[in-house]
Amino acid sequence: MPPGLLEVCGVASGEDLESPEDIDIYIIDDNCILQWNSREAVDNVTFSAEYRTEEMENWLKLPGCQHITGTECKFSLLDTNVYIKISFRVRAEKGKSTSPWNEGDPFTPFLKAHIGPPGVRLEAEDKAVLVYITRPGQGANMWARENFSFRYRIVIWQKSSGATQIIETTNYTERILKLLPETTYCLKVEAMHMFLRKHSNYSAVQCINTTVADKMPVPENLELDADGESYVLSWDYASPNVSFRAQWLPSYLKSISGDHSDKWEAIPTCAEVRTTRCVFPRDAVHTGTFFLRVQASDGDNTSFWSEEKFINSQKYTSIPAPVIAVTPSRDSLLVYVSCQDSPSTACHGLTYEVSFWKNTSNTKVKMVKGSPEFTIGDLQPRTLYCVQARVHSFAVWNKSSSFSETLCKETRPGNSSQPWIIIALSPVIFSALVLVLYAGRSLLKYLSYVYFASPKPPSSIDEFFSEPSAKNLLFLTPEEHTERCFIIENTDTVAVAGESQAPGEDHRKYSSQTSQDSGNYSNEEGSSGGDSGPGLRPSD
Repeated sequence: MPPGLLEVCGVASGEDLESPEDIDIYIIDDNCILQWNSREAVDNVTFSAEYRTEEMENWLKLPGCQHITGTECKFSLLDTNVYIKISFRVRAEKGKSTSPWNEGDPFTPFLKAHIGPPGVRLEAEDKAVLVYITRPGQGANMWARENFSFRYRIVIWQKSSGATQIIETTNYTERILKLLPETTYCLKVEAMHMFLRKHSNYSAVQCINTTVADKMPVPENLELDADGESYVLSWDYASPNVSFRAQWLPSYLKSISGDHSDKWEAIPTCAEVRTTRCVFPRDAVHTGTFFLRVQASDGDNTSFWSEEKFINSQKYTSIPAPVIAVTPSRDSLLVYVSCQDSPSTACHGLTYEVSFWKNTSNTKVKMVKGSPEFTIGDLQPRTLYCVQARVHSFAVWNKSSSFSETLCKETRPGNSSQPWIIIALSPVIFSALVLVLYAGRSLLKYLSYVYFASPKPPSSIDEFFSEPSAKNLLFLTPEEHTERCFIIENTDTVAVAGESQAPGEDHRKYSSQTSQDSGNYSNEEGSSGGDSGPGLRPSD
């Protein structure tokens, strides 16, 4: 009986209905029971419920929970997101009168739900029982995404003796071997959610009789080895003159609820073989983990399948030798070890080992660490050291690669070589200083020429423009001082002339005769000219 017993305290008036109390819900898989208490008389009062998720704005009527005469109702969460919070509310009704709504606390169905017992189906062989398990609430919404989250505990016992055997597995198909023929065995199964840490009740006990012993024994002791790019499968079998066939199944199918017996695939090179071994290529199996099984046949007679052997291909994959790189310095070596990754090997979870020694010695020093970089210190300068490395996989399988190729490197010279380096670099440094000084001097000269140039033109230009009139046309010079001269022709005529006059300048006339000074004068005595009298005159 759900918690909260109904209290009847009398019939309430139509306007004074009290709200239901102690609203609670019980969930197992997708099946829900909503419960409440009420102080109203059941005979005269009904109840209705509504729900709302955190993604909804309005309340919706809860199917199967309308106008209920009792204090509980049942419904399913098939169409509800079980990973978000949901709220329920209930009210009392009498005629046209209703009580106020009373809302329960919001909750997440996935976290509140209980796990129902798993489904179980049995099949019998002569010395084995096959157990087919279905997920709790198979076909329901609550655990639809939880196929890989369940672990199952199978308890099996011989009915006549009661001695039990417990098997825990994550597979949905389990084959229990080494039983007695023609014997009754009973079993039950419990489901456990590995992350929620919840468990179900045990399934109902089921019993089954094993069959009469088969005339053909099953192959036993399956073993798998690797040979290059091939697998070698072997087994034991006592009877001669029989043939065998082998099949494989991807391991993930065992972790999915349902019967996958039709998903086993034949291995072509292991069909109808007459020996207790067969070889097949690695690429015949398309997954990293799988199951193998073998069956014997003699004409129309066939044995039951052997025990299924789980195979992890990583166990049978050799690790290739690594490649190393060595960088020397004066007193150390920097070593980097590179794993050669491939489709069948992954370079993760490895341990790295480096060995080194002097080329002149056989004494090796070993270093082991979890990262591929090594610094080998305290070495002697200008000394040849040799290095090799290998990798180990200790995480799952205890495997090691072969050693890499040996690589030898000489450490660099020590401090004694520094003076020679300085001497060797001195000419280079001196030449660089000379170049810097010359460049600075040239730059200073250029700046002086550009920003502080002399007003006097270069001599080449000065020679080209030797004529005074041409100079005056190109260069604007201050007005020159003019020296006044007097040419005395006679006492009656006086002319004023300038030593230098600009072209086209008008002359003021003081007489009927003027003369322009050429700037050249002669003081030679005895010079005479025409009608001129004694005195100074321009020379010819």
